[in-house]
Amino acid sequence: MANIKARRLLSELFKTGTEIRFWAENGKPVGKIGPFENENGRRIPPDDETVCMFIRPPDPVQRDMSIRAAQGKRATALVRAKRDRESEEHLTIMAFLADMSDETLIEYVVQGDTPARVEEAEREVLALEEWKDMTQYQDAIREFIDKDPEELDGDEDYQALLELDQKYSEQVHKREVQLADAHRDSLRFLQREQIERKALEKRSEIVGSQAFMAEYEKQMLYYSVRDVDKPDDLFFDKPEELASQPDYVRDLIQEALEPYINDVAEAKNSPGAASGSDSSALPATQETSEPSIREEQSA
Repeated sequence: MANIKARRLLSELFKTGTEIRFWAENGKPVGKIGPFENENGRRIPPDDETVCMFIRPPDPVQRDMSIRAAQGKRATALVRAKRDRESEEHLTIMAFLADMSDETLIEYVVQGDTPARVEEAEREVLALEEWKDMTQYQDAIREFIDKDPEELDGDEDYQALLELDQKYSEQVHKREVQLADAHRDSLRFLQREQIERKALEKRSEIVGSQAFMAEYEKQMLYYSVRDVDKPDDLFFDKPEELASQPDYVRDLIQEALEPYINDVAEAKNSPGAASGSDSSALPATQETSEPSIREEQSA
């Protein structure tokens, strides 16, 4: 017969997470992150007026469920922003675009295409005979990664690779600027309504990403809150119940969760999703990426 006591002990030894508690002092809410233990390392039982939660990272299945839920919200936001002319999303975007001058609107569209344009510039530069040995350059630079920076200052081979890296980056940047200028010129031949449609596409992607991030964070936080006596059971019945809690409750849960997330940003972000706090203002200067032979490139 299985040793139930031993299994429980093993589970406790490898249990990842921490307890948090909420109570009232002088009529004001108080929250604290555990552990709540006495000098012997034993858990201090809470009183009847204390609310206890166990916080631990969502498992891979719950993370996938969070992503799927967030993708649904993103899809809905995109449809509303692009197709529903009466939706708040669409009206907000059009009001944002209406305040732009023609040149600012063109610049907004051009900058929105920067990532794709940089990739095109990289492909064109890598296709040149000069960069046919890019893979060998990458392999060579990796040999210096773990060396002391002071030692590298006088290394002629390393300096030569840095100069090569700089040359490659400058060529990609120059080509990207040329492509951007050509894009601007082509947009100037269009009617403003046509440019606004292109800008609507760019802005809708931001709206969709914001919806994705908000839902993903809500779902991830929901799956991280457990019953303190049964850590496999969720504390709240649904994500909306946690989302309706006061800020200090959700903030303390997030604070307790962060030490158990390998990548701190993982609790709020998902791969490939943009920040949910994108500024509606245009950057002061055009941003371009600086490729490097220290990064993986594909011809």
